[in-house]
Amino acid sequence: MCSRSQLRRRLGCHVLCFAVAALLPEEQAEAEPNTAPSSLETPSVVVSFPRCEADSFPLAVFLDSLRVELTGRDLHCCTLAEPGDFTHSNASLRVNLMQLGSCETELDRVRISVQKPDESRALERELSLSDVEPSARPRALALAVAELIRLFEQDTRDESPRPSRVPPQPTFSAPKQPQPEPPIPAATHTVPLGYSVHIEAEGRRFPMRHTTAWGGRARLMAIRHSFHADLDLGANYSDARVELGDVVLKSASIGVGFGPRFATRIVIVDLGIRAELGWAWVHGKAAFPDVQAGTGSGIHSSAGFRVSVEGPTAEKVRSGIALESGATLRSINGDVGGQNAMGIAGYYLLAAVGFGVSL
Repeated sequence: MCSRSQLRRRLGCHVLCFAVAALLPEEQAEAEPNTAPSSLETPSVVVSFPRCEADSFPLAVFLDSLRVELTGRDLHCCTLAEPGDFTHSNASLRVNLMQLGSCETELDRVRISVQKPDESRALERELSLSDVEPSARPRALALAVAELIRLFEQDTRDESPRPSRVPPQPTFSAPKQPQPEPPIPAATHTVPLGYSVHIEAEGRRFPMRHTTAWGGRARLMAIRHSFHADLDLGANYSDARVELGDVVLKSASIGVGFGPRFATRIVIVDLGIRAELGWAWVHGKAAFPDVQAGTGSGIHSSAGFRVSVEGPTAEKVRSGIALESGATLRSINGDVGGQNAMGIAGYYLLAAVGFGVSL
């Protein structure tokens, strides 16, 4: 039999074991929340957009297209931010879009830059959207941004150091010549030149010879950014009635011109100088049998200043008007009885109406 003191010691040991067993689960339960790993937020692409285009440019269409292009990557697209705002801590990449030019014009040229928020190094590209239809510009801009993000991630992977399991052994060899880096492809392909064809009906007045010539002209125009160059072919007809009969003047000419081009949301304005070289035929029609009619031909040339306006800008087929004024450099006249009846001489005024088609 156990004594009373032994019984007390055994009872105290059992109580102590039960107390320790009861405390252990609580400690483990309290330790589990501290040791559980915290969930990581999905990295996000932060896009800053020009303020002046926030209302006019279809931003929602651009973001939807960019979200489709970034599908399959570990990136959340997209979070909008004000230009210069770096408060997004979960941003993996930051895309900055900057309009080149005035806010009064459409988003024709834009600079795209991609960088990490914690790094100053960035990959930049300039994109021209002037030759892209306005309805397709959000899609084209999204393709360019997605391609630039892919190139930036590729450069980051190439530059990041790779850990080695086996420490490298020292070797002694001749230094290698640095290899040139392969050229980075452009973010998107843009057409370098745009073309348009114009058909015009024109009237030209020579006040010094009291001659008005009517005709038509076909014009081919090449456009690059804010500059245009023209090549045109035309023909004109004029007649004058005098006491002894009629005098008829016909001419065919070729012209060239160039100058600045200004495009707004509504109209396109072309300014420039123009030179023309042609050949004219003059012949008379006698009103009496005893009057002898003559014929003649020769070269004529002129130079002047031209301004034309056409619109609407977004349409492929646009109507327009043009005004031109200049001086005749080489003239040709139709004389009757030793007096000038009509001719191409002196200064001239020209007005034309027609339409243009973008190719």
